[in-house]
Amino acid sequence: MNDIELSIPFITNQEIARVLFQVGALLEMMEVNPFRVRAYRRAALSILFLPRPLVEYFGNDEEPPLTGVGASLRARLLELVNTGRLGTYDALLEEVGEPMVSLLSVEGIGPKTAVRLVSELGIGSVEDLVEAARTGRIRALHGFGPKREQRLAERAEALLGQAA
Repeated sequence: MNDIELSIPFITNQEIARVLFQVGALLEMMEVNPFRVRAYRRAALSILFLPRPLVEYFGNDEEPPLTGVGASLRARLLELVNTGRLGTYDALLEEVGEPMVSLLSVEGIGPKTAVRLVSELGIGSVEDLVEAARTGRIRALHGFGPKREQRLAERAEALLGQAA
């Protein structure tokens, strides 16, 4: 058994997949190689369907059954499992900058939604998101309704409450 010491609390397969899906979406938004986008998405889906947590595979020095995932992406997964962070994701977030980083921290907002909120409504912060939701501006966007608007407001307020 490999004695990998996790420096973070246990990271779930769902959390790992969420990061990988967001990396894929950010790469797609930046119009990079579509094969790289698919690799991140394929890895995310594979992780969601693992019979055990990914951290257990790495902790037991086992090769996780992730078909189609190359050595480079496996190394990134190990980084994510061990540190709770992914350097590639952090670099992409730094590249897209604010307000994208703040909006992406709200559960339920991915890169495409964040871009729409910024470009179509001029939202520049989580506080702006709450205000736009409370005044009914988000539901005016195509594909958004009152329920989604309310969920985004609640999640944004919860995030602001955690920061306080």
